[in-house]
Amino acid sequence: MREGMDALKRMAQMAKNRLRNKVNENENKMIKKRGGFIIFQTGSMDIKSRIITKEDDKLYQKVVSILDEGEVFNPLARLIDSKLYSKLDEPAKERYLFDLVDKYKRYKEKYESEQSAS
Repeated sequence: MREGMDALKRMAQMAKNRLRNKVNENENKMIKKRGGFIIFQTGSMDIKSRIITKEDDKLYQKVVSILDEGEVFNPLARLIDSKLYSKLDEPAKERYLFDLVDKYKRYKEKYESEQSAS
């Protein structure tokens, strides 16, 4: 049992070292990532920036209109793009829903902070 754990730790350390070496190779370069993130690497500091698309802005406006109505039941059903959702396979549907939940949560927090500030 102990030998298996040691082997797993060695494999994890080797993977971590490979990632470190890859990051060092790309130092001081801009790396594009999926999900609308851009990472700027400057020496030892990484700066992450979120790209706001027109679709994200439209989704935020929908969330604002839903939250302005007061008590809302099942807001995700109102946010889903049914045409897009119907064309997706099962794993893509799950990713779409998880992404939508994450965005709804962020936009709701943003909305609430804006409301408390005013």
